[in-house]
Parts: sequence; C-alpha cells; structure tokens
Amino acid sequence: MKNHLPTVTIFITAASWAGFAIWLGVNPNALLGAFGIEDRTPQMATEIRAFYGGLEMAIAVAMIVLWRRGDTFASLLIGGLPLLGSASGRLVGSVVDGFSMMHLGFAGLELLGAAFCFVGAQMVSRGEHGD
Repeated sequence: MKNHLPTVTIFITAASWAGFAIWLGVNPNALLGAFGIEDRTPQMATEIRAFYGGLEMAIAVAMIVLWRRGDTFASLLIGGLPLLGSASGRLVGSVVDGFSMMHLGFAGLELLGAAFCFVGAQMVSRGEHGD
C-alpha cells in the first residue's frame, strides 16, 4: 500500500498556514485581543497583517508550488521549519518571559506539525512514499 503521508502533510500544513493567514489578515485585532493587548494602533494591525497574513500565506503558496513542481522534500521543509522556529521562540519565551499555558499549547501544536513535516521529508528522502 502506498504511503501518502508526505502529500497529506503538505496539504494539511499549507491549509493551516493559509487559514491563519486569511483569519489574521482580515481580522488582525483578533490576535491582539487573544494576548490581552488593549491599546491597538493601525501600525500594529499592519504588522500582524504583514507577518501573520502575508508571510503565512507565502509559506502556504510556496509549499503547494514546490509540491506541484515535484519537490515534496522542499515543500515539507518550507512548512516545517517555520513551525519549529515558532515553537522554539514560544518555549524560550516561556523560560525568559514567564510561563504561559497558552504559549505552551501553541508550541505543542507547532512541534507536532513540524514533526509530521520532518517525518514526511525523511520518507521522501528515503524514497518511502508512493505519491
């Protein structure tokens, strides 16, 4: 039986990146409210749109473009590395800035997503996929 994990992982990860990009690109204040930030400025909203909207959508698009070009490994790397980086920043922040269960939860989800991407990339590099 063929293993479709790498391709399924690409589409779930890309959809996650795109979903957050659309949500926060349209409603950047949702993120500010989640973190208890009351004093909001238009510049803050623009920054959230730029990174959580624009950058995350770029990651999703790059993943799909690379997959369509036949570079599944690169697609998984593009999806997984930012997740690993974000989780690492959250964990460092929990040590340096103080523990936050919310950030720990987010880091856990990001680490899970990164793990799936890296397992898929390993499968692709070994030729173990059937996609």
